[in-house]
Parts: sequence; structure tokens; C-alpha cells
Amino acid sequence: MIDGIPGPSRRRLLAVVAAAAMPLPALAQAPWPNRPIRYIVPFPPGGATDVISRPVLEAMREELGQPIVIENVGGAGGSLGVARLARSAPDGYTIGLGNTGAMTVNPSLSNDTGYDPLRDFTPISLLTEYENVLLVPAASPVRTLRDLVDLAKSRPQGVSYASAGIGSSNHLTSEMLRSATGVTMDHIPYRGSAQALLDLVGGRVDFMFDVPSTALPTIRGGQTRAIGTSGRVRHPLLPEVPTIGETDPGFETVGWMAVFAPKGLPDPIRDRLSAAFGRVLAKPELAARLQELGYAQRSSTPAELASRVERDLATWGGVIRAANIRAE
Repeated sequence: MIDGIPGPSRRRLLAVVAAAAMPLPALAQAPWPNRPIRYIVPFPPGGATDVISRPVLEAMREELGQPIVIENVGGAGGSLGVARLARSAPDGYTIGLGNTGAMTVNPSLSNDTGYDPLRDFTPISLLTEYENVLLVPAASPVRTLRDLVDLAKSRPQGVSYASAGIGSSNHLTSEMLRSATGVTMDHIPYRGSAQALLDLVGGRVDFMFDVPSTALPTIRGGQTRAIGTSGRVRHPLLPEVPTIGETDPGFETVGWMAVFAPKGLPDPIRDRLSAAFGRVLAKPELAARLQELGYAQRSSTPAELASRVERDLATWGGVIRAANIRAE
């Protein structure tokens, strides 16, 4: 008994004293999530990763009952933002997007990214898959992949191709095509796909690969012609365009976007996040929205995502070494 203190007040005081004596971990057992979640997009606003993330995260807000706030951290082909994610607290309140480039290409190009894609993250779930579209200018006589190969063989200098820069998805996919066909190709790197596509439309380069979200408007507008896609099956928005594998069996490249958390995220939070993303991506209206943008929704388990990262590290590392590609 605490003399001189009325019963109700005495009970409240004793409760406070008991709470103060509890170990700190016991005080931290508040249900997750109980505050907004930060979501790092490692590219500037307005790009494909940003555009794809927003409708997905709006649906996730309803699933988790908390806002998910995007933080765009551009630079170094996604490496700056991904490195920030790796350094964040593994408490479930910071997650982020990683894509093929940031998680498997950049680490194969440089040992100085600031993160290890296999050791520094907790995989959560795939979000989307996407393939590249092989484009030529609308005025080009090239109408098939075989035409492009024949054109390259007819010229001492071969054919030229544009890319978004050294180590970009369209650069490496073009290098895979060069290796598969055995013809001479001259790489013209740009600082981003927009300028590369502009020069393709103007006929200053012979071909380039581009993602469907930016390729489709130029195809529909009659500025470019699609002569192949890099996926395993024909793209649903371009059913008349053959896959490159139909001409060169075995050729296939499929990129992806996925969600990761810092290493050490507790398994219950990891599993709840993965299941929530799976439910969200299964919603027909969201799948339809992603398809309109040229992307296929693809959820996964954490283990499946981990295997995908490991496999693509080996694939792109092999392409980079074979072509002797070095970071800018």
C-alpha cells in the first residue's frame, strides 16, 4: 500500500511503475503496422518504377490500414536508393523497390554499389515482369529480325543501336542479340531512353530495344516498327509481333520489379507483407491497369524472389563479362 494515495490513483501509479520496470523489447511489441510505411523508389518521379508503384501502394494502403509514402531517391542507375534501403532499420517501416538493373546488373558492373544484393536485403515479393521490344524506325526497310541480320551482314560497319546507357537493360539485351546473331553492331549510348528513342525515330540509329510502356506510343503513332519481343511468349499488346526466340531459339530476357526490405526483417512481418502484395496483385482491376502500361503482374514468395535474384545475377554477369562491359 502507498500511504496517502487514493485507491484508483494508487493503481494507476503502480501500473506506470510496473511498465517502467519491463524490458524495452516488451514495450516494443505494438502491433505492426501502427504508423506510415516508407517506400523507397530508387529512381526519379515519373519513371516506370514510380508509375507502377503508385497504384500498387494505394491498394496496399487498404490492405495494411496505414499510408505508404513514396520516397524517390534517384541516381547511379538505382544504386543510391537501393543502398539507402539496405542501410535502413529492419523494422517493417522502410521497404522499397528493386529491379533487374539495380539488383542484378549494377552489382555485376561494379563492386562499389554500396550493397550486396544477396546478403543485404530481405526479399518480399515480385511485382511485375516486363520484356523489351525490338524497334526500328518506321522508314526502315527492316521488317523482321532476319532482315536486320541481313542488313548488318551487308555493311562493313554492321548496324548501330541506341541504349539508355552503359549497362542499361536495352544495352545488355542488344549485346545478347549481337552474341546470338554473330553480326557486327555499334553501340550508341545515351543518357536515358528518351533521347535514344528520339534518335531512333529520326533514323539516326538502326534499332533499339525499349520497354512496352514507352515503345507502344511510338508504334501506335507510326514512328517506329516492332519486329520482335524478348519474352518467352508473344506480348499480349503486340500479338502480331514474334518473339526473338521464334527466330533464334533460346533467346529470352525478362526484366522485373520487386519489393525488398533491409536484411533482418522479422519473418512474421516479411510473410505478412508478401501475402498482402500477393492479394493486391491478384485484383483484376490492378492487373488490368498494369497491363495497360505494358507490364504483367507477378507476385511471388520471398524464396522465389531470392532465387530470381541469384539466377539473374549469374545471367547478366555472364553477358557483362563476355562483352567486356565496364561501368561508366
